Amino acid sequence: MMFGPSKPPTPEDLKEQVSLAMLTVIGALEPVYDTADGMRRDLESRGWSPTMAEHAAGVWLCTTLATMAGGGK
Repeated sequence: MMFGPSKPPTPEDLKEQVSLAMLTVIGALEPVYDTADGMRRDLESRGWSPTMAEHAAGVWLCTTLATMAGGGK
């Protein structure tokens, strides 16, 4: 049996692959989002204003996501 060149993926195949990859990323990021939510709640319980707690957790989340997107650099 010979193996020839494979056919290029169809648009439907690509859509399925991208959708699966995005669902995988969403699952992988869930602990990061949970940590940011916990950080916000913890800061509020320590007396921080809701606005400042939200800001601090948001800055941490954005920095963490940027670090992850850059491969940890």
